[in-house]
Amino acid sequence: MNYWDKKLMREQVDVKLQKLLPLISSDIPTNGWIKLIRESLGMSTNSLAKRVGLDQSRISRLEHAEIDGDLRLSSLKKLAEALDMKFVYGFVPKSSLEDMVNEQAKKIALERVAKVSHTMSLEAQELSKEEEKRMLKDLIQKILVEQPKNFWDK
Repeated sequence: MNYWDKKLMREQVDVKLQKLLPLISSDIPTNGWIKLIRESLGMSTNSLAKRVGLDQSRISRLEHAEIDGDLRLSSLKKLAEALDMKFVYGFVPKSSLEDMVNEQAKKIALERVAKVSHTMSLEAQELSKEEEKRMLKDLIQKILVEQPKNFWDK
């Protein structure tokens, strides 16, 4: 896949992920979603256990596992179905995918420019700030287009 295909894909995914941004400010309830929803419905752990096909003590353990962040996705899906809900799973980026890729390219470019600038200053051929800025911009674009295999290694 070339740069333009990847860029188009990132832009399309960014549009989809943009809809999830309000979820970032949504904190997990203190006692977890399972218990909050179960209690809000007025459902006992025993009733939920029957709906899922487990014993009551297992439901209590699952509720605690959710709080600890140690619950399998398959278990969450079964519990959601038993609560007549749909389980939704996703990632919400802190910034856009496009911004993330550009920042990584900039990080790589800054490292390379610093090495070149150092070498050139040792040879008394130091770049002006304007030349360095132009070089950085060009290098970022080159890195984005070529996207080396080790792009995300640092």
